Amino acid sequence: MKKRVPVVELSDCIQCEMCTDLCPKVFTMNENGYVQVEPLEHYPEEEVDEVIKNCPTDCIHWQEE
Repeated sequence: MKKRVPVVELSDCIQCEMCTDLCPKVFTMNENGYVQVEPLEHYPEEEVDEVIKNCPTDCIHWQEE
């Protein structure tokens, strides 16, 4: 079974921090002020889907590994 991982297109991200507010266990801000996806065994699908739906620049999506 393939694992789904959220991906942030940093070139489109405006660092609004909506994703880090809605789902802080998955999305964090790194020391350079960019959003990063935490390496987890399993990502909470409903929470990540909510982030994807609410991202103002549509820069977050699922990727299968």
